[in-house]
Amino acid sequence: MRQNSAPLLVSSDPGLLRHWRSALDIESPIELGSFAALKGLVRRTGDIVWLDLAVADIPPWSDPVWNELLQQKKLRILAASSYPKDEEAMIALNRGCAGYCHAFADAETLLQVHQVTSADHVWIGQQLMQQLIQRANSAMPVNKPVPTHWAEQLTSREREIASLAAHGATNAVIAAQCDITERTVKAHLSAVFEKLSVTDRLQLALKVHGIQ
Repeated sequence: MRQNSAPLLVSSDPGLLRHWRSALDIESPIELGSFAALKGLVRRTGDIVWLDLAVADIPPWSDPVWNELLQQKKLRILAASSYPKDEEAMIALNRGCAGYCHAFADAETLLQVHQVTSADHVWIGQQLMQQLIQRANSAMPVNKPVPTHWAEQLTSREREIASLAAHGATNAVIAAQCDITERTVKAHLSAVFEKLSVTDRLQLALKVHGIQ
């Protein structure tokens, strides 16, 4: 888990900033109105940044500045779009962003995004995760059996939760389906990640689906 510092919020939209503050329950956040301001106010290596992709001066993904921020300064950038597209999500994740989501997603989803990225994991929405799995599956031999050895290391409850998470279910959905609390879901997922030697839900999904 990262040090307990508030993320940097980058947007020129006052309404979006209010939405983020409320959803993330952040007190006295640092808010920046432009990409240029972000470049000039990186506090430390590994800062978490919520970046509105609608800011006017945002550079194209091919710009070397992304390498500087994501690879050299190792910022944990959560790219947020008011009009999310799977193609853009793939580019952002390939560039090294910590996640990609709808800028105006509901508060519950945004809070989970924050928790996931703050724990050094990558956030990938359910729809995109399923597409990634489908693409990976399409590149595999048609008759290749899906291995189940990953399940041998887990308890029955852990197997159930791992399978749900691997299919893109949120913690809230898993909690409701298994009739347990979200805190218990998080505890089970932490145990699953450790036992399977994975660091995020995408790696878990690939392992469960026999892709890695």
